[in-house]
Amino acid sequence: MDNKKIGQRITLLRKEKGLTGERLAELVGVSAQAVSKWENGRNLPETAVLPALARTLACTIDTILIPKELVIHEAYYSDGVESIDVTYTLSTLVRDNRLQLCVNPITLGITLASDRLKILTLKYSTPTGIFFTHAVQDEFLDVDISRADGLANNQPFTLIGAYYGNGHEGGWNDAMGKMKHYEYFKWDKIHVNHETFPSNPASDEIEYLTLVYLNKDGIHVVSCAENDILYYNHDRTALYLQDNTKRILPGIRMLEWGKGRECCWAAAIHAALEYMGENYSYAEVMGLSGACYAVCFADVWDWSCTDALVTYDFNGNLFHAIGYHAHSADRLEKGERRAKRSAIVRDIQEGKPVIAINLRVAPEWGVICGYLDNGKKFLTRTFFDAEVFEEWKNEDCAHPDHRKLCYEEWGGYIINDFWPFLILHFGEKCEKAAPTEALRTSLETMIDYYNFAPTRGYHSGRDAYTAWITALERDMDFAVQTDRASALRRLGVNESMLFHLVDARRAAEAYLRASAVLLEGEKREKLIQIAEHYQNIHTMAEAFRKRVSFCCDTGKVFNEAGVTGVVTKELRQEQIALLRDVMELEEENIHLAKEILEN
Repeated sequence: MDNKKIGQRITLLRKEKGLTGERLAELVGVSAQAVSKWENGRNLPETAVLPALARTLACTIDTILIPKELVIHEAYYSDGVESIDVTYTLSTLVRDNRLQLCVNPITLGITLASDRLKILTLKYSTPTGIFFTHAVQDEFLDVDISRADGLANNQPFTLIGAYYGNGHEGGWNDAMGKMKHYEYFKWDKIHVNHETFPSNPASDEIEYLTLVYLNKDGIHVVSCAENDILYYNHDRTALYLQDNTKRILPGIRMLEWGKGRECCWAAAIHAALEYMGENYSYAEVMGLSGACYAVCFADVWDWSCTDALVTYDFNGNLFHAIGYHAHSADRLEKGERRAKRSAIVRDIQEGKPVIAINLRVAPEWGVICGYLDNGKKFLTRTFFDAEVFEEWKNEDCAHPDHRKLCYEEWGGYIINDFWPFLILHFGEKCEKAAPTEALRTSLETMIDYYNFAPTRGYHSGRDAYTAWITALERDMDFAVQTDRASALRRLGVNESMLFHLVDARRAAEAYLRASAVLLEGEKREKLIQIAEHYQNIHTMAEAFRKRVSFCCDTGKVFNEAGVTGVVTKELRQEQIALLRDVMELEEENIHLAKEILEN
């Protein structure tokens, strides 16, 4: 044995592991002087310490005692997800201090069953140091100590290979130029898609970005599927595949009744826009869409009549005004869920909340704020969450595990109970409507909605007020002694309608007052007059609603002083008079809106 060469090999391996002589001695269980003598070639390691020395230096005993000029330390065949150790195989292929082979499953005697790019990574040493190299599938690898082809690991992070494509038609394109370009911007995340990277026009299958890089820990391969995300660690020395089994959009506002945002659809959209950095108020969402003019009634006194979209689609107005394409799904068949689930996951990954109805408890609009288990579960904000949070304040709540997970791992959100039957996506950005165009559309919607024909048992606008008044005049429908459950249901729906009428007209006033600066002269004065009429409407309706509040459980009426008695015909007649006054103001607003829109 050549003591000097053995000593040089120990020194090389020790330094490659980042160890001092004293630390190596401590780990192996010998003195620092013993290590010094090994490395100087004066002594050889004793047989008893060789196993510990080999383990510490991450090599074989033969590597230490029979040093070759070309030594294979580590070799892995990888697709960026799975890796197979082929160190022994490559070591046996070294001939005359040279390694030559075509990288493929036949040569290596192994296989990886995926359509990702396969890469062979190699860590080897020569008398001058330790180096790294790689070769892609079907490429010829030639390592010769007479050439300095390998790379030394002397930088915190070095990208040495980038490829985009798949194992089907089209093959792989070199993406190194793209990666160097994006590294200039110091992105924390790499969104992998065919827009960002050079996709082969012949490929119709999912493509992958495969990267090879060096850092202090060695050589690495990472593969990311199209539409997934890679991210750097905090000091930009490593790349990781983002865990797409779950994703949470943090900090989306709570949805609560009684907070001045009573339209569930508009409140959900407002919360999502706010998260995305879009500076629109709740009143603007209501005004731009036209939902601020909504009033709906169902002859069967159904709670759903307070849903903004139950009779009229306000989505188109709003999304055109704010500059987004709208993508919606209505009552999907079971077989269509998989594709829609994937679309929701993609939106969340891109930082866009999704709006949906019937997520929890009852059919009200809410926000999908994240997902778990690859989209099998959605994390949500709904108007029913406050009740759960109130329950969780009790130490003996029924679901302590959910409480813990909600606060510590789910971003303060709650998992959905049901698959939603209406889903609304913020699509691609587009040119938004000019403010004057948006105002014109809003006023046109006011007129159109007020004259909208009944549909599916629901009345809108003028027809809704008329049907609501007629229903309030039916004394038998409010006979608590005859049919208590039905009468109390009607009273509850009635109060909810008043509540939403107040909220909508308050938003209409705020939006139109703010929009008055867009007009001049007489048109501006008329728009302000419309806003004042809406102010009168919500002021009158709110005063009546605050004075009498129907209790769905008892049928009694409450005010600030407490119980004042059961619901009477006189109270209903007072509300009927109120609604007739409201209709007069609504009719006047329609007349004024038509005059503004002329010419």
